[in-house]
Amino acid sequence: MSGTDTAPDGALHVTVYYATDRKYQPGSNSYGWQPNRAAPYLSYGSVKVSIPAKRAPGELPLPPWYDVISSQNAQKYVLIKGVARLSRMDFLAAIKTKIQTEPNRRAAFIYIHGYSNSFDDAARRTAQMAVDLDIGAIPVFYSWPSKGTFAGYEFDQNSAEWTQAHLQAFLADFADHSSATDIYIIAHSMGNRPMTVALANLLEKRPQLRPLFKQVVLAAPDINADVFRDQIAPRFFSLNLPTTLYASANDKAIRASYTFSEWDRIGDMRSPVIGIPGMELVDASSVIMNFMGHDYFASNRALLTDIATLIKTGQRAKNRGGLKGIPSSQAPQYWAFP
Repeated sequence: MSGTDTAPDGALHVTVYYATDRKYQPGSNSYGWQPNRAAPYLSYGSVKVSIPAKRAPGELPLPPWYDVISSQNAQKYVLIKGVARLSRMDFLAAIKTKIQTEPNRRAAFIYIHGYSNSFDDAARRTAQMAVDLDIGAIPVFYSWPSKGTFAGYEFDQNSAEWTQAHLQAFLADFADHSSATDIYIIAHSMGNRPMTVALANLLEKRPQLRPLFKQVVLAAPDINADVFRDQIAPRFFSLNLPTTLYASANDKAIRASYTFSEWDRIGDMRSPVIGIPGMELVDASSVIMNFMGHDYFASNRALLTDIATLIKTGQRAKNRGGLKGIPSSQAPQYWAFP
């Protein structure tokens, strides 16, 4: 379903599909950080990504800028092999054809990236998750015009707000025309801002689409904590959306967001922790993380296993194993990795 094939050079070739409201750059046959301000706002297509066959789950090895000689070593690095642009109709037809070749399950997962991510970053991450999650779902990503730099935080905040209407339109279009009966949403960091509003708006307006959205994963959400608890979580609760929120006390990027905004973020797991009605809150503070500790949802084996189990089985935290309830009682406030 993910379009993987074993390449003769010891790599997996993964085809991921995309929708984006970034501006197309003909010179590089890719998309930059500038918004596409002319209607129709969305562009569509697919990306072929090469992933080393011998790689630990969660690893996303990229060629360093100084390694010119071996930068195209497919056995060592995750590489973008090509971008194919498609019309909206051809995109939806391609998705529909892929989904309908699977007789038992018509599933897709849609990844919405976070702050400081380029189009290529999102394509690589989606392909890596498609391989490591192994959930039998077509991998799709929605790329909004993040500037792709650490210094672009303020720009990205405006872009995340601007993209919300386009993301809502895309989710509606995908639900209507992809033929997927099981749609899984995985949003990361600032990408949770437009996703949560877009999805709530869509399903409140068109409740008949709600059964298609089987699971929603909010990974390290960079959202104002009070706005989330008062304005977003109650909407998800009323829609009865199965939602899991992963947060950490060791996420340096989320801490930096707090410093920038002087307001708590819902992805920052610090005591005392208060549960969120209708959502399962999972504390990932104890898992091994890289220096920034922000991409743990896709780079740590324990998180990948938990998300994969959640999507494959639909089991809630108490039944998935590997998680403990806190406090340990009949009704834990939240869950944590040991």
